[in-house]
Amino acid sequence: MNGPSAKPWPALKRSLPYKEIVKALWKANPISKQILGICSALAVTVQLETAMVMGAALTLVVAFSSLIVSVMRAGIPRNIRIIVQVAVIATLVIIADEFLRAFMYDVSKQLSVFVG
Repeated sequence: MNGPSAKPWPALKRSLPYKEIVKALWKANPISKQILGICSALAVTVQLETAMVMGAALTLVVAFSSLIVSVMRAGIPRNIRIIVQVAVIATLVIIADEFLRAFMYDVSKQLSVFVG
């Protein structure tokens, strides 16, 4: 195993493509750091049904909050934009929670700790 292919990792870590990939995926990517904040989503992935409902609810809340904030963006003053965005997200989370309570009560009970 002696030769140039014995230990490729030190040479790879010094290469520019490797550094750019690491920078893009971890150092300059706020999503990879913020994903740690959804540990509650990781805790409910024990059962497939609960994980699928949590994933669908999360996707819908993110999509609709982006849509609503984009539509309202021109009319919101800059100094209260963050407050309005948080209020929109909180409202959509409450709507999603109430929808789950109405139509999927068992799953809602499992997710209630994390949704609240």
